[in-house]
Amino acid sequence: MVFVSNILGTILIDPVLPIWLLVICGIVFAVLSWRTYAACSLSLPERLILWMLRMMAFAIIAYLMLQASRRVEKQVEEKPVLAVALDVSASMDDKIPGVVSQRSVNALGVLKAPWLKNLGDTHRVMYFGIGQDLEEGLSDEKGLHFTAPRTHLVPSLSKLEARLRGENVAGILLLTDGLDQSGQSIDVLSCQAPYLIPELEPPIERESVKTVDYAITQLGYPKRVTKGWKVSVVAHLERRAGSGNAQFKVNLSQGKQVIQQLDAVFEGEDKYCKLTFEVEPTEVGAILYRVDMAPPNDVDPDNNFKDFLVEVTDDQNRVLYLEGPPRYDFTYLKRALASERNIRLSAFIRGADGMFISFEERQAADGGMKPTLDAENLRNFKVLVLGDLPGNVFKPEEIAAVKGFVDKGGGLIFFGAANAYGKNGYLTKEIFGDLSPVASLEDSKMREGARYRVDFTPHGRTLPAFEGLLDDAHFPALLSIWGPVKPGEFSESVIETSDGQPVLAARRYGQGRVAILLSNTLWKWQLGGTDGLGKGLYGRFITQLIHWLNPGGHDAEDSETLQIVIASGEVDLRQSVAIGGYGGKVKSGCDCLITTPSGETLTIPMRQAKLEAQVGLRRAQDGVLCDWIPEAVGTYQIVLKSKDGTQQAQTLLLVKKPEHELTGATLNHALLNELAGRSKGAFLPLEQHAKLREKLTAEPRVIETVHEYPIWNRWLWLAPLIAIFCLEWYLRRKWDMV
Repeated sequence: MVFVSNILGTILIDPVLPIWLLVICGIVFAVLSWRTYAACSLSLPERLILWMLRMMAFAIIAYLMLQASRRVEKQVEEKPVLAVALDVSASMDDKIPGVVSQRSVNALGVLKAPWLKNLGDTHRVMYFGIGQDLEEGLSDEKGLHFTAPRTHLVPSLSKLEARLRGENVAGILLLTDGLDQSGQSIDVLSCQAPYLIPELEPPIERESVKTVDYAITQLGYPKRVTKGWKVSVVAHLERRAGSGNAQFKVNLSQGKQVIQQLDAVFEGEDKYCKLTFEVEPTEVGAILYRVDMAPPNDVDPDNNFKDFLVEVTDDQNRVLYLEGPPRYDFTYLKRALASERNIRLSAFIRGADGMFISFEERQAADGGMKPTLDAENLRNFKVLVLGDLPGNVFKPEEIAAVKGFVDKGGGLIFFGAANAYGKNGYLTKEIFGDLSPVASLEDSKMREGARYRVDFTPHGRTLPAFEGLLDDAHFPALLSIWGPVKPGEFSESVIETSDGQPVLAARRYGQGRVAILLSNTLWKWQLGGTDGLGKGLYGRFITQLIHWLNPGGHDAEDSETLQIVIASGEVDLRQSVAIGGYGGKVKSGCDCLITTPSGETLTIPMRQAKLEAQVGLRRAQDGVLCDWIPEAVGTYQIVLKSKDGTQQAQTLLLVKKPEHELTGATLNHALLNELAGRSKGAFLPLEQHAKLREKLTAEPRVIETVHEYPIWNRWLWLAPLIAIFCLEWYLRRKWDMV
């Protein structure tokens, strides 16, 4: 209800009681109050004073019950918005033959232009960065780094338009090269405001450029190799400017030593050349290599070399396989593992006379005895495979050694049948029973005579180790299943039959992992499809199972030794790097020392943390962690030291410019012209960028604001009410009425 409106605003009331009822109450109260004082001995003026005090108190209470509020309406002028969107991807720093200044330099020149600085008087200027995503609040002068590894231009502009929806937008100043890697069409943009685009690079015809520019665009190489194995490094070269016949040397180096030198040959109008180097690492650890070249008259030497890191592991990535009498599974398992270059298989079969023979040498090994299963010998292996062997093959101390091997991080797989799982098998041994993911029941046997369809369980489908097998339509049916079995408390079923019987079960034991296969017809999977490299389904499954059981890299290291871990040895510039450490004396704290390519040493504080995938571990570890962002390209040495200085670990980190951005591509004039045309904006030459101000469309708009607040619940109404009650009490005392 509006009570009164004036220049101070509008007074609104929301009475607790109807006004007519308040008026009646006021009249009744006035009459009763006067009758109260009429019978007393006070004079008429004294009675009037007391009656007026009571009526004033009632008036204040009645006002409070009206719950009055004040509404003030104002008109505010809002400045129009100019959004400045700067492309911060690495392609802005790319050097283009025939172009004098880089696009990033020209973009910064526009940002510092006086017309844009003075625009703040009449417009509200908002800054955004465009790279792999949209970044709001970008500084217009300081702290700009053109290092984003991707240009997702259209998706970022879509987010920008959504962010500006509802604003009074005068225009969007877009500073970009238009090289979008998102693959999205600009049709998805609403173009609600004009795009004002300065031409950061003039059009250039490659054929008219008389300069010569060769670049190493891409390297193909294995990230991790085994010491002593030859591996290939493929270098892709591109001629970005120039033509005709050319030939020059390309080097593969380790440190300052050239390992191999090949000739790059370009003929006529050839644009591309591919070279394949071979390298055979002889050291263990992170090895830094470089591919470089020195083409004559090349205008951009910065793209004539590429560094890369290879993690070289030792040659003790070995699997020990002990089998009973030869069977199909032995033949196919041996063939599958022997084809893996980073696995060395030592397999022994037990003949009818109880003698063990090495399948590699086809002769008696160790005087006809199986390899000794003790801690010293098992230390040379990562995975132990126990086939279909009876229980009397193993001595108690050997079983204890196998348990210790798994407890310290080794992998164990039971790959048996009736001899191993039956009443006289090794699984009846107490310690082996503790390790096994399942336990055989009283009537367990190898059940045959049916076709058992099998598939991964939901848990099995979550395991990254088997990711390449999940796309297969189905596994071939099995002809036998060992059962029934009782799963252990800590076991998980990975593969099951259609009626829920486990075929592959696994569990953690200590720092290691144990698996059991419950069929002796798994070899039929060899009939499954190949992976394009000639390896059958059986071989793929077995090798991935072994790799899953194999403690990877850092997982199997001695817990008494300080370990340093990072997810990857190569990162893009200004990409956040998580550096972790565990083992040794990390509980007492560690220091992380980073030596930059310029020789400066940085000290990064580390905190206690749970190390997992962020540093490349497959199993969680308690350790220390720090996050760091490299500010320059080159090779960094990272050293982790315990607080007392008695332990340290080190590794190398290679920081590169984002390769996907440095393509040598020129400004995408077609896309930027189309974007300006669709939005009714402008795409002007760089020297005319000041004229973009004339294209701003929006004018300041007037916004009406309404502010409403209560005026009845203020202390200034309570104060006179109290004063009235006190004055009445004082007068009543003075006139002897109390």
